[in-house]
Amino acid sequence: MGVATLADYIRTRADLSSDQAEHLRRLCQSWQVLADLSFSDLLLYVRARGKEVFEVVAQLRPFTSQTLYPHDLVGTRVTQPEQPIVERAYREGQIWAQDDPVLVDGIPIRMDAVPVRFRGEVIGVVTKEGSPATSRRPGRLEQVYLEAGDRVSRMIAEGTFPYEHHIGGEWPRVGDGLFVLDADGRIEWASPNALSSLRRVGVAHNVLGRFLDELGLGETPVRDAMMRRKLQDGELVRGDAHIRLRVMPLFSGASTSRGLVLTRDVTELREKERVISVKDATIREIHHRVKNNLQTIASLLRLQSRRLHSDEAKAALQESVLRIGSIALVHEILSEEPEDVGEFGEVARRIGAMVGEALVLPDQPIEVKVTGKTGPLGAELATPLAVTLAELLQNAVEHAFPDGRSGTVKVELSREGDEVVVVVWDDGIGMQQPLEGSRLGLQIVRSLIVELGGSFEVTSEAGTRVELRVPTKR
Repeated sequence: MGVATLADYIRTRADLSSDQAEHLRRLCQSWQVLADLSFSDLLLYVRARGKEVFEVVAQLRPFTSQTLYPHDLVGTRVTQPEQPIVERAYREGQIWAQDDPVLVDGIPIRMDAVPVRFRGEVIGVVTKEGSPATSRRPGRLEQVYLEAGDRVSRMIAEGTFPYEHHIGGEWPRVGDGLFVLDADGRIEWASPNALSSLRRVGVAHNVLGRFLDELGLGETPVRDAMMRRKLQDGELVRGDAHIRLRVMPLFSGASTSRGLVLTRDVTELREKERVISVKDATIREIHHRVKNNLQTIASLLRLQSRRLHSDEAKAALQESVLRIGSIALVHEILSEEPEDVGEFGEVARRIGAMVGEALVLPDQPIEVKVTGKTGPLGAELATPLAVTLAELLQNAVEHAFPDGRSGTVKVELSREGDEVVVVVWDDGIGMQQPLEGSRLGLQIVRSLIVELGGSFEVTSEAGTRVELRVPTKR
């Protein structure tokens, strides 16, 4: 189940408000650090709606230890006799631990039950379930991890974790590197991987008892995070090396007792981002130049049409100018967002304006309206769709309103599943010739839509209606 839908799912299982469910969702977005510090599987229990039982609504496995539960436990319900410390933690609002490990399938399991408090009210329970049989051999690192995990647990029970000011993005893993800071922000302990990350940015001397800001790598958010008791991100940079930091102040009541700094070497990630940025800029420039070249060609065709005496030749060149202009519009938008056309509706509106300016006479009130959305489309779909739309609008403006009639041409855009739906209709005179003998524009439309694997339907009742359905996935 995706985190984005977890709050909605929780509300279907428990009698909680939207704010309470959102707090639990944010907890599940941040609790990997607790699982890793505790060497434990985490289960989130809520009281089932209308029942005296508790139900597991979320589950997480640690990266620092072998999981006890390779299978999915979400949806499992337990009663007070089955899990007495869950009910006790929920009812009393205190962290409870089993006195002795319980044997499950021959494996000793130790469980802590942590009440989840939100605005003074307990709304759920997180259990930390680990086993001495699967955890690593105890040492200084394991002791530091467990102590930090206990502090995070107490913050959950007090309602101060997850932090009020949420930061998006993926959390660095505890195993990638961890600094423990004292109440003033000095480095009290550093994991081997954290020291290795410092060496990659050129810090080889002893850092214990020092501030991260004193290492000659620029200012970090440690001081601000500890003072304001907020989760904050930062980065240590030297040359091409980048170490990402996430600062977690640990506090109880009014006092900040410790701080954790999770580190992750993001040098390779930053290099990839730099390469992608250069490629994006190059692609934008290419689209920009293609757009300019197409507009130049359109200008040449306009100049050529002025020298012609044949009305038929002039009309043919004008149609070509509109087709080229439609493709140029797509490249113009792609020069702003090179990956795909963020919303085809913007292309459609520009095409409608372009057709109106080129074909509608000043004294002929024909209105072109565009409504609806398609969502993002790739260039391989947006370009032929733009040409298709230009053909349909041109066909409607030129043939639906003869003798200076007024009227409306409307474009309706939508997305149904994996299909983009484009409907173009007008309130004109309707089609005056069978589709088989229709003009070049509709033949181009049909050819493009067939090539895209879509469908093309024309009806003519009190005007003409054309419906296109094109799959977004070929």
